[in-house]
Amino acid sequence: MTRVMTLLSIALLAATPSFAQTTVAGDWDVTVNSPQGSNTTRVVFKQDGEKVSGVFKSQRGELPFDGGSLTGKDLKFTFTVEAQGMQLPITLAGTLADDGATMTGKADFGGFAEGDWTAKRAEPGSPLPGAAPTTGGAATTTGGAATTTAGAATTTSPSTTAAVGIVAGKWDITIKTPGGDRPATATLTEENGKLAGTLASEVGEAPITGTIEGKSVKLAFTAVTPNGNLPVTMTGDIDGDSILNGKAEIGAMGVMEFLATKKKQ
Repeated sequence: MTRVMTLLSIALLAATPSFAQTTVAGDWDVTVNSPQGSNTTRVVFKQDGEKVSGVFKSQRGELPFDGGSLTGKDLKFTFTVEAQGMQLPITLAGTLADDGATMTGKADFGGFAEGDWTAKRAEPGSPLPGAAPTTGGAATTTGGAATTTAGAATTTSPSTTAAVGIVAGKWDITIKTPGGDRPATATLTEENGKLAGTLASEVGEAPITGTIEGKSVKLAFTAVTPNGNLPVTMTGDIDGDSILNGKAEIGAMGVMEFLATKKKQ
């Protein structure tokens, strides 16, 4: 009887399925869809338990990263690029498919805008995609560094008639980003065509400066986000208690629209 039970135990152990740990290790082609378009880059992942690291590879250079994690089938990792003199972190969070051959997820661009991304395992020996990782098309790595190509904000030609005092006061501002509308309030003073004041938003207050020539307004401030600072330049045309044709150049994220209405005194 004892021998029979022993043999049965061995048979049951032999029949027990083995569960291999989920892995993302290997070469992947990762496509990030950002506010400025999409870009595909080869990423080589390394994995040690739940710890994930790797390197973006392109024909222009490499960009390593570490500190990533894989919990079950949920992957999250962050890489950083330099854009307009600042470090911009980009975080990708997604899920590995059941077959282990594809991934999908969401991308966070410095806490200021969002996008999505997909990935598929690269064929062995396949050539690298032509572009390096970008901050939504705005920064391209070259040997680990980044060169910004963000477009300049559109401005209107100033008129020859000086406007005095029409900007001073409080303004409700809404910046329209791919991640949703971002409200803010600007309190401005005006003297001899120079503007100064503060801009209050969901992330705090920041000093703001600017100019007015004719009806053309230009404002500049630095947005302090949880993932770093973003320089912002805003331009538009004064029309009564509104700013029309509002364009906001937001760091390496490109140009977005904004609306502004002056508060009644």
